[in-house]
Amino acid sequence: MRVVFHAGFHKTGTTSVQRALQAHAPLLEPHALIQTRSRNLPFSEAAIAARAHSADPGPQTLHRLALSLDHWAERLTPLPGQAILCSCEDFAGHIPFRYGLKDYRSAEAILPEVAASLKRRFGPALDLQVLFTTRAAEPWLRSIHWQLAKHHELRLKQRRFSKLFAGAADFAAVLEPLAARLVPFPLHVAALESLSPRRLGPVEALYDLIPLTEALRAR
Repeated sequence: MRVVFHAGFHKTGTTSVQRALQAHAPLLEPHALIQTRSRNLPFSEAAIAARAHSADPGPQTLHRLALSLDHWAERLTPLPGQAILCSCEDFAGHIPFRYGLKDYRSAEAILPEVAASLKRRFGPALDLQVLFTTRAAEPWLRSIHWQLAKHHELRLKQRRFSKLFAGAADFAAVLEPLAARLVPFPLHVAALESLSPRRLGPVEALYDLIPLTEALRAR
């Protein structure tokens, strides 16, 4: 049971991925069951629980996350031949700066809970592929600053913000320990800069992991 779980990070092409999955859904249906916040309520509720844990890490919020993930996973009913494609950046936690967060360390607790729930659902048949998209530090910090300032949450100037939150752009500091915690399931990393020139854009990173045929991609 191949499950591709795209969990972030924010501002690394995640919206593009989710819009592409929505647009391609009719052609994808025989090959993939799509899970995004807009398409599946239990998945959306699990994403909300993930953000809650990132804002207030502790045993209670982690327990609520596990319950929400189990509620979602138990209801997954892929057809024979379907993989499951999931995409939601909330499983990386809140955007740094919100709730005083400095980085994405909460992902190190959230993704193992995702893996555990899917393992309870599918048992030894589970073939989980965790995917994170990344972006070069300077443009990523500018984009995060723009996102926060747009909603009047942030009064720091962009240069000051980039200096204070430079550590949040060190994705490897989160992904390397997370990869160790996800064993035996692999963690894949795809840079937005390498995905943007591809014909279908960032969603190609998910299609690579099904894998989706070139003929279907052409359609």
